[in-house]
Order: sequence, then structure tokens, then C-alpha cells
Amino acid sequence: MDELWVSVDRVEGICTGPVPMTPGRGFLVRAGRLLLPAGGPICMYALQSVIPLLPAKERTIAESKDADWLWRVDEVQCPDPKGGVIWRIEKRPLGSSNVTGGSAPEAAAGDLRIAVQKVLGTCTSGMAPGYELLVRGSSMYLSQPFCLYALQAVLPLLPAMQRNLTPDDWMAKENVIVCPDPAGNVLLRIDRL
Repeated sequence: MDELWVSVDRVEGICTGPVPMTPGRGFLVRAGRLLLPAGGPICMYALQSVIPLLPAKERTIAESKDADWLWRVDEVQCPDPKGGVIWRIEKRPLGSSNVTGGSAPEAAAGDLRIAVQKVLGTCTSGMAPGYELLVRGSSMYLSQPFCLYALQAVLPLLPAMQRNLTPDDWMAKENVIVCPDPAGNVLLRIDRL
């Protein structure tokens, strides 16, 4: 298994995020955990486009370079066509990157806090109650490594959870999401501050 450094290679348009993504800004994926240098931020929309490739890119590809498209994919585009932010995925030997986390900013009104509420099984990523991330606008901040799979479970819900919901919408009443790993059974709570 390798680790991945995923960073902005170039911006061909204008990134309109509250904290625009610029060349060199990136994150580390090591053993299925995401680590943001200095705690972030990273754009959650760009992250959602990149995440599907990461589990496969972390592993050694057994197929020949001619037989598997993953060999030739090392760039991913942000979904905003005006932004034109191109991310590069670089494989590195496991443990070779010296990336340290940081702290998230103080939470403010309108932010979302996603926190591990409970672990009902055994989380192989080491998630524990108290692990959390903060979402401000489209910017995401992490104080500690966060499981890529748990993050993938909550990412699609976050834009809707940031908006005012009608009382009959299930997301207005429910804010606990379970990680997709049934062995871990990690419960994540999404709170709008």
C-alpha cells in the first residue's frame, strides 16, 4: 500500500470558494485516513470528486498498465466548470510524507460540525468519540486524521444540511449517519451551529 499526496496542480479558471484553492494546497491520504496540513481548509466539493479514486490509487495495481485505466489517471478536476481546479494524485511510499495536522478555526454560527458520536464496533481507522471536522461554507477543516470512508458517507449530505430545511424533510429531524464499514459501526453526528 502507498500513501497519496493530492494537491492542486493548476487553476485554469477562478476558484470562487471562500478560501480559494491555489496550486500546492493539498492533503495526505495514508492507510485510508485523510490528513489536512495545518488543519485545512480543503474544498468539500473538490474532495467529493477526488475521493472515489483514492482507495484504489492507494493500493498496488495488479493489472498491466495497458489493461487498467487507473494507471493513467493522476489528475481529477473540480466539479465547478468556472474554477478549473485540477488536482494531481501522487503516489508515495507509505510513511514517507512529513505532514502534520493543525487546528480548525473556532466554530461560528452557520458552520457544520461533524463529530464521531459513538463507535459500536471496532474502527480500523482509529476513529473515536471526539474526532470531528468543521465545515464553513464549502471549506472543510480537520484537527486530526479522519477516516476517508466515514467522510465519504457524510459528504453528499453536507450541502443540504447547510440550508434551511422544511420541517417534513427527514434531514431536518435526523442528523446521525453511520459509516459504511459494518465492523466499525461508527456513528457520525452532523450539527448545524
